[in-house]
Formats: sequence, C-alpha cells, structure tokens
Amino acid sequence: MKLTPIDPPREFVVGRGEPIRIRDCARVLLEPDEQVTFVTEGGAEYDLARKVWGFYATPSMNARLSSFGLRAALARSPDQKYYVFLLERGKEADFERYLRLESNEVLGWLDDGDTLARLEEVLRAARAPLSCPCASNRFVLVHRYEAPPEGEVRFAATSGTYRRDLLRCQSCGHFVSVDEMDHDTLYAGDYVDANYGDLEGLRRAFERISGLDPSCSDNVGRVRRILEVAGTSGSVLDVGSGLCVFLHRMKAAGWRCVALDPDERSCRHARETVGVDAIHGDFMAREDLGEYDLITFNKVLEHVRDPVAMLARAARFLKPDGRVYVELPDGEAAIDEGPGREEFFVDHYHVFSMASLALLATRAGFRVETLERLREPSTKFTLRAFISPMSEET
Repeated sequence: MKLTPIDPPREFVVGRGEPIRIRDCARVLLEPDEQVTFVTEGGAEYDLARKVWGFYATPSMNARLSSFGLRAALARSPDQKYYVFLLERGKEADFERYLRLESNEVLGWLDDGDTLARLEEVLRAARAPLSCPCASNRFVLVHRYEAPPEGEVRFAATSGTYRRDLLRCQSCGHFVSVDEMDHDTLYAGDYVDANYGDLEGLRRAFERISGLDPSCSDNVGRVRRILEVAGTSGSVLDVGSGLCVFLHRMKAAGWRCVALDPDERSCRHARETVGVDAIHGDFMAREDLGEYDLITFNKVLEHVRDPVAMLARAARFLKPDGRVYVELPDGEAAIDEGPGREEFFVDHYHVFSMASLALLATRAGFRVETLERLREPSTKFTLRAFISPMSEET
C-alpha cells in the first residue's frame, strides 16, 4: 500500500440543499489483494479491497457489512444519477435530513434478502436473450437447476458446468430457460448424436415408435386430429421432421409429404426408410421450399430462440387456403408436477401457456382456428392449434 496525503486538502462544494464542503485528504494506492478499512467513532467499519480486476467495493451487503454497523441503500438523485449509500446505524435522522435536502430517493435497502432476491430476478430477466410472446418480459425465477433433471438427455453442449434458470412471465404465463451453455451445434448434429447415434439408430427408433399400439401413440392422435380438420388429402411440409413417424402416417392416410430437417441423417432416413421427399437445411434460410396445404411444427418452436420469426415465415410457403398446425409443450399444466418435467428440459428455450401460444400466433400474423390442451399417451402435456394467415382486412 502507498498512502499519499494531500496537504493542504483539496476542497470543493457539492449539494443541492445546504452547501456541503468536501475535503479530499489523500490518495491510496493498493496492490491486488490489499485492503484498507475505514472506521467511524461509533465503531462502524467499511472494508475496501483491491483485486487484480478492480475493487471489492463493499463487504457482503447482507452479511458482513451489516455486522459492521452499516446498511447499504440504492438511491437516485433528481437528475437520474444512481448511488450506493452506506448508512451507519444510529444515524438514521441525519440520513433522512440529507435525503430531503438533496432530493434523493432510496429505491431499496441492499441488506435485505428479499429485496436482493427480487433485484436478482429483475436483472436476470433483463439479460435473458429471450422474449415472451406478449413482449412484456415480466419474468420471475421459478427454478434454478444446478444439475440436469432426471431423464434429461446429456448433450455435448451441456456436459460441463450445468447451471440454468427457468423464468416465467407474470403477464402471459410463458416460460423461458436461460443458461450460458453453448447451444449452437445442438440441431446441426448434437441432437441426433445424443438421442439416436447414427442412421441405424434413427431407423430402430422409428420402428419402435411406429410399432406402438395405437392407444399408446402420440402420433396416432396427432394424425387423427389433423385429418378431422384438414381433410384426408393434400400436401404437407413437416418442419423439423426428426424420426418422421408423423409423415409415415400422413403418407399412409393419402397426403403428399415433404420432410425438412437441419440434420442430413434425418433427411436420408426420411427418404430411405419412410419413402418421402426430404429437404436438408435451415427453415429460416431456405427459399426453394414450394407451397403446401399444411405446414406442421410438431414440438419444434420451443427449440428456437425466436419462435415468432420462424412461425411468421411459414406464411410464404402456404397455398392460398393453407393453414399451419402447431404443437408445443404446455408449461401451465406441467409446472403443477414440478420443474423436473420433460417439458422444461434444457433443449427447450420456450415452454408455452394457452395465452402465450395464442399471442405467438397473433404476433406472427396468424389467426387461431382451434386451440386445445391435452395430455398425450406418452404423458406429455401438450398444446395444439390450427392457425391460418390473417387477411389484409384483418
């Protein structure tokens, strides 16, 4: 430490009320991991520690600083400048007088655990790279994962330190998952690697699921509902086709089917095993997709950061009377069984409510024809909707 006194002290006047004369008395140079302690006659203490990256400006505000007789307050001045004040216990009257004279406002006491927890939630929500469909983003923390929930597939992106927050919008009930793991390669290969391994693994999984008893098959119910609403023939583009069990059944029902998937192995599987046309690529980038009577997003939009943009793009590939079928995980129903449900697994950026699904459709330029909630034979909580583009008059 190097102390350089300023003698005589540099003096200057500040304040909005009564003039306050400040005396600047010294410069203190600290090396990394050196500390100085400031004390009052009443016994209050305040530590300032230098680190190689900067300073520990205060001891822990809700523990050590408080035990030293000081309370931290976040305050704002009339010209929208923000300050952290340290109030010595017993000096409350002087502090209140200062606040009145300076027209400052205490926004919160930073030694209170509940206040700090609420502030953490607000800051975490503010830096979340995701938005809810209502766009209010009034997120609160629902659950913090320190380890993968039971049954979650381990991807290469999640193999290191695991820390993830589940947030929920207080306005529309929408959930988002926020973490600092690298998801960039997940659907370019990691997803298939982790779930199926290779092309043969895809085929085995396809045969197992397509061979389920109809009463145990999510896809049987899905296709039945689509045929009820959209008819028994037409053309369908399935975005994110995966195992292609759905298109296998749609083909059998008389539809012309096209699979689209970002993983080349899934596209080969669609062509060679299922016998349908397949397009390898990113739905947000391909322009040569054609036009369809029906475009389906079966448990797809929860896997992308911006589901509004992806859904909106579907309109350009619909025939004039075409519609979109959407299935999404139902967070409203699932959360009653806890945050360990598969609806909240790490590969889902978004988990929906009935309100947020309807808002998703509206923001993407669609009107909702039907919106339903169900629990599928697999026990998944699901929301499903048929939507169609809004007319210009709408």
